[in-house]
Amino acid sequence: MVVGGSLGGLAAGISLREAGWEAEVFERSRGELEGRGAGIVVQPELLRFLEERGVPRGEVGVAAEARQYLDGDGRVARVESRQQLMTSWGKAYGHLRALFPEERYHQGKEFTGFERNNEGLVASFDGNIEESCDLLVGADGTHSACRRLLLPGAVPEYAGYVAWRGLVEERSLGPSLARTFSERFTFFLGKNTQILCYLIPGPSGELAQGERLLNWVWYWNVPEGDALREVLTDRDGKAHDHSVPQGRVREDLTEHQKAIAGEVLPDAFGRLVAETDEPFVQVIHDLAVPRMAFGRACLVGDAAFVPRPHTAASTAKAVTNATALAESLSFYRDDVAAALKAWEPAQLRLGRRLEEHGRALGDGSQFGR
Repeated sequence: MVVGGSLGGLAAGISLREAGWEAEVFERSRGELEGRGAGIVVQPELLRFLEERGVPRGEVGVAAEARQYLDGDGRVARVESRQQLMTSWGKAYGHLRALFPEERYHQGKEFTGFERNNEGLVASFDGNIEESCDLLVGADGTHSACRRLLLPGAVPEYAGYVAWRGLVEERSLGPSLARTFSERFTFFLGKNTQILCYLIPGPSGELAQGERLLNWVWYWNVPEGDALREVLTDRDGKAHDHSVPQGRVREDLTEHQKAIAGEVLPDAFGRLVAETDEPFVQVIHDLAVPRMAFGRACLVGDAAFVPRPHTAASTAKAVTNATALAESLSFYRDDVAAALKAWEPAQLRLGRRLEEHGRALGDGSQFGR
């Protein structure tokens, strides 16, 4: 049983079914999961996972031919020849969802707990629903209900800054903006701030030129306390804990941030931010767990480690967790506890390395340390 039906949960479900397990995925959301996180840098682990299951590289995302860094005046200060593939959360989700049996994907199922018995585990869901299983995989993300039960002391910590994010239609770009950003992964590193952007598939996965989107991410320091609470209070006065979605960010905050963009960002980035109709905000967190295996239960993906997005590695990490888990279970066959015990050390090392690397990148960018 997999709790969480996003990218990591689907990768786990697919891998387990291929290893001979009758995996079922349970997702708390009732509707289609759309647009979460906007853009994704496709690391080799995700690309390999999709290609090995029949998804051609050309259908995964948009190729960026190089990385470029702008200076404060908007000139190209440095170019690195480095081809990368960019996609959207929705495009990746669509590919993974198509690889998992529809009848095994259960929505509107909010996980509330589990109990152990002599035969395995019994998971509980909202509405007094119980499901028996031999293995429970917690793949329910940064704010995991599974982790709260297994490791109640392991909670995400605020990193001291947020990510303002936005999407702009490629077709709406003027000629100069198009020349600046097209087919390039573009960065600006300023004093205690960083912004980046790249092209991703369009709203329905379109890959043709003119139908794609520019995805930008701007890291901005916000002190914890009143300042952070203000950013996380939406236009209806509702206070959010972790993010404010598209269409919910207060207009006065959006206009204020756009004014800051005009002052501190190169002109091209300032114009890009200004042209964004509905930016959204995500809090940057750190999370590292001391354990991932708990007898017949385990944590994978962001339920275990949350590396900062500078690493561009969360999805790749979740895929690695999932495929390694399936391999270990195949090797140990019916001994789930032994399989998880053998699987855990390498996954902990991977998570710690990425979490530490993300801290170093983010603290260097945002705080000069």
